[in-house]
Amino acid sequence: MSDKKAYLQLTRSGLKKVNKYGVAESVSPDSCYTEDFIDRLNDHDFVGVSDYSNEIFLYFYVRLVEFCELLQASNHSRCSLFPRFFDKTIFSRARVKSGHKVFLGSRIFNFVLGLSGFLFAVVAIISLSILLPFYLVRKKEFNKSIKYDCSKNSIFIIRSKAAYQKSRVKMQKADSALIVLDNYSGLDVPGLSIYSVINWKNSIKISVKSALFALKDITGFLRDGKTMLGATCSLALLPRYIKRISHKSVYESCLEEVIRSFPSAVFFTGDKDDRFALLQTRVCKREKKQLFCLPHGLEYGFRFPGGLAGTTFYCFTPEAASFLNHLYQESKFVYSESVTDEMYGTGFEKQTNGRIERLCFFTEPRDPEINYKIITELTERNVKLSLKLHPLEKSEDYRKLFPDIEQIDEFTDAICSTVCLARKSTVLLEATRRGAKSIAVLVNEKDRAYVLKIFPSLRSESILRAFTFDELQDML
Repeated sequence: MSDKKAYLQLTRSGLKKVNKYGVAESVSPDSCYTEDFIDRLNDHDFVGVSDYSNEIFLYFYVRLVEFCELLQASNHSRCSLFPRFFDKTIFSRARVKSGHKVFLGSRIFNFVLGLSGFLFAVVAIISLSILLPFYLVRKKEFNKSIKYDCSKNSIFIIRSKAAYQKSRVKMQKADSALIVLDNYSGLDVPGLSIYSVINWKNSIKISVKSALFALKDITGFLRDGKTMLGATCSLALLPRYIKRISHKSVYESCLEEVIRSFPSAVFFTGDKDDRFALLQTRVCKREKKQLFCLPHGLEYGFRFPGGLAGTTFYCFTPEAASFLNHLYQESKFVYSESVTDEMYGTGFEKQTNGRIERLCFFTEPRDPEINYKIITELTERNVKLSLKLHPLEKSEDYRKLFPDIEQIDEFTDAICSTVCLARKSTVLLEATRRGAKSIAVLVNEKDRAYVLKIFPSLRSESILRAFTFDELQDML
C-alpha cells in the first residue's frame, strides 16, 4: 500500500485496497489487533459525561483508530459515493488525522448534512420521549402494581435472556427477590415489567421527566462524541440513536420510580458497560443503593471512559479482578468462587452426563478459516476430536470439509468432555469450572491479542495456552 498509485478506498461494502492495476481486495480491521494496538487504545484521557460514553468509545472511537491505523500504511485514500453517511464522516475524520488530503468543500458538506440530521434527530427524540409513556400504558398487560412488592430485599434488573440465565441461581437463593424486566423489545422471561410503574395518573409526569432526560442525554452525547470523534462525526451519529435515547429516557424515569420504591433493597444487574449499565450505576449511587453486577459476557480489557457497572462487579477470574482494579484504579472488582459457580450454574443444576473421555473443539463464527486450520492440523497429527459448532455456524459447512469428524449437537453434552479446546470464548472458563482440561488455541495473532489484552478473564491460570501446534500437541 506504500505505492503512490495504490490507495485505500471506503466503499459501501467496506474498506478496499486498490493496487496500481486497479484490482481491489477487501481490508479487514482485524489486522490491526496487536498487543501494541490495544495499548494505544487504552492510552487516552477521556472521561465520560454521558451514559453513552462507553458505547461511543467501543463502537465508534475504536473504529476511528482502526481506520487511522490502516491509513498510516497508505499514501493515498479515497471515499466512493455510496457508503453510509456516518461511515463517510468517520473515514474522513481518520483521513484528516492521518495526514491525508480531504477537500475543504467535502468537509463543509459533511458538517452541514450532519447538522441537518442532528436537528431532525433532536425533534424526533423529544417527541418520542413524550409519546412513548402513553403508548406503554396502553400496551402493557396489567398484572400487579410494582408498589405492592415494596418489601422485597433483592431486586434483579434484567434486560436480556443471557442476563437472566447468569442470575437465575442467585435469584433462587436470594431472600425475597423480585425480577424487574425491560420487556420493551419482547423479552420473554419470568418477572415484572419495569414499565408497570406507568399508569394514567403519572403518565404526564413520566413524559415530562423523560423529555428532560432526553435533552440531558443529547447534550452529554454531543460532548462525549465531540471529544472522541470530532464535531461532525458527533452530529452525524445522533440520528442513529433516535430510538435508543427515547427508549432509555423513559427507562430512566421508570428506573427511578423502581429504586425509590424499595428503600431497604439491594440491586443486581447483568449489564456491564452499555448505556443502561452506566444509568443503573449512576442512579443507584445517587440514591445510595448497592448495585451488584453479575456480567453475562466477558469483561473487556479496554479502559472505558465511563467505567464499568455497579458498586461491586463480580469477575469470572481473580486475574480479571486484579487487572480491572489496576486499570480503573478502583477496588470494586472482586472474584468469588461461589458467585462464579452460581453464574455458570455449576453444582446447582442437574447433571445428566458425567465426564466423557473426549477432546472437543468449540468453534467460533468469526474467521472460520482459523477453525478449519486448527481442525486440519489436528487431524493430520492423528488427534481424534469432536466438534461443537457455534449456533451461528452451519453444520453443512463443516461436514463438507470434515465428513469423518463427529459434531455434538447439545452444549450440555459437549461441555462434559474431558478436554475442551477453543480460541477465545467463555467456554474455556466454564470448562475449567466443570473440571475439564481447558486449552486456548492461540495460533492466530488476533486471537492472541484478544486473550492477552482484551479479555482479562481468559488469562486465568486454569486455562492452558497453546501458541503453536507443537505446544498444543504436547498439552494433549
